Amino acid sequence: MTEAKIRDFIKKGKRKMRLLIIFFLLFSKTIFAKQCLTEEDVKRIVIQVIKENPKLLYDVLNSYLKELREKKELSLSLKRRISVPILKHNPTKGPKDAPITIIEFTDFQCIFCKKGKMTMDELMMIYPNKIRLVYKNLPLSKIHKEALSAAKAAMAANKQGMFWPYYDMLFDSSPNLGNDVYLKIAKMLNLDISRFKSDMNSEEIKKQIQMDIEEARRFGINATPTFVINGVVIRGAKSLSFFKKVIDRLLKEKEN
Repeated sequence: MTEAKIRDFIKKGKRKMRLLIIFFLLFSKTIFAKQCLTEEDVKRIVIQVIKENPKLLYDVLNSYLKELREKKELSLSLKRRISVPILKHNPTKGPKDAPITIIEFTDFQCIFCKKGKMTMDELMMIYPNKIRLVYKNLPLSKIHKEALSAAKAAMAANKQGMFWPYYDMLFDSSPNLGNDVYLKIAKMLNLDISRFKSDMNSEEIKKQIQMDIEEARRFGINATPTFVINGVVIRGAKSLSFFKKVIDRLLKEKEN
């Protein structure tokens, strides 16, 4: 193996395999025995590649540690499943008898919630008729000044049967939220504006949001987005592949 091939091998290796590749090359005593390169030559080349591309090693280590954390988190969540009730006011979409129920605790001003929302959209397409999605309010008002008002606007739209279109358009507008945006979306959806304004400021919706917040606290959920998939708690906007891994495992459980 030539020096150029070794460099290319390290740089183009699959992301999560690069760390193994690097250590394999550094500490292998026999792999290059039949080549022109000595063990010292290989070590020199690998170290030089790392010096020239320091972010490479950082990314590999970070990816590896992240994967370890996610595996540990998932293992604990599978063992410690929770039963979160779906309340009458919680908007849902998808079949009621779907084998997978995903309950999401969301803040409309949270950029990670926006990413999580996009992942949920993809999952609904990948698993048609197998997912029921449930929305719960968790506005982090201490750090997002429009989070509570956005939640009120979404729940006001829910009173007119337009929660999910409003939900989509709110996230499309995030993080630039405010009263002008709430009214603009309401008008675009042809909502009764007078009723919308009244519902936004109603005690009923205020209580609904507070019920969701208190429920989140009861289950130790204090950050967004948080997803509960058939009782399994997933914290943060994980990758699509991670969610697929969880859902495939839970679907297999249903089959057995």
